[in-house]
Amino acid sequence: MELRDSSEGPPLRAAAVLLAAGASRRMRSDGSKALLTLGGRTVVERSAAALLAAPCVDELVVVTRPGDRAAIEKALAPHAKKIGAFVDGGEERTDSVRAGVRAASDRADVILVHDAARCFVEPIHIEAVARASYEHGAALLATRVRDTLKNSPNGFQSEETVDRDRLWAAQTPQGMRTARFLDVLVRAEHDRFRATDDAALHEHYHGPTKLVEGSAWNIKLTSPDDLELGEALAARLEPS
Repeated sequence: MELRDSSEGPPLRAAAVLLAAGASRRMRSDGSKALLTLGGRTVVERSAAALLAAPCVDELVVVTRPGDRAAIEKALAPHAKKIGAFVDGGEERTDSVRAGVRAASDRADVILVHDAARCFVEPIHIEAVARASYEHGAALLATRVRDTLKNSPNGFQSEETVDRDRLWAAQTPQGMRTARFLDVLVRAEHDRFRATDDAALHEHYHGPTKLVEGSAWNIKLTSPDDLELGEALAARLEPS
C-alpha cells in the first residue's frame, strides 16, 4: 500500500478529536486543566492550534465536560471555522473517544485523537502520525524509554532490572484509518472492553500499531509540578 500525498491524487484528509473532558483530579484544580493558562494561552487553545497547523488536519472535534463547554468554546473562538463539533465526554476515556470519533465527518481518511493536556505537541509529528496511520492502518506518537526501569512486585524492593531497549512511552496523537477506528470502537463497546489509549484498542482487535518517534517536549500536564515545566517550555518556545 502506498501512502497518498498531495502529489498523488487528493491530499490526505485528517479529522482530529481533541479530548478536553478529563476531571483534572491529580492537577488539584477547581476547573478543567484544559482551561489553565501557560505563557498567556490556554492549554486547550495551544493544543488546538498545534493540531490545525498540521497540513492534513482540516477538521477538529472537541470533547468536553458539559460544565466546561462554554468556557472552552470561548477559548477556541479563534479556531471556530475549523471546529466541526463540540460533544460531551463519557465516563471513561474510551467513551469520550467514541463520542468524538462518531462526530467526525465521513470525508476524513484518518482520525487522530489527542489529549488536550499535551499542548506542546509539534505539528510535524502530528502530520507524521496521520500519514503513518493512513499507510499502516494505525499509528501512535511515542518516545523511547530513557530511564533504567526496575520491577518491584511488592512495591518496596527492586527485584530485577527491566530491559528498556524494547520499551516506548506512549504519547498522543494516536490515529487510525476512519473505518478501522469506527470498527474497533463498536467492537469494544459490544465487548465492554476499556483501553487506556487508542493504540490498545488497535492492538486488541487488529494487532501491532506503527510507532512514530516523538519529542520529550510533548509532556502531559498531569500534576501541579508539570505546570512549572510547562511555563518554562512556553517561555523557551515563544520567547518574548
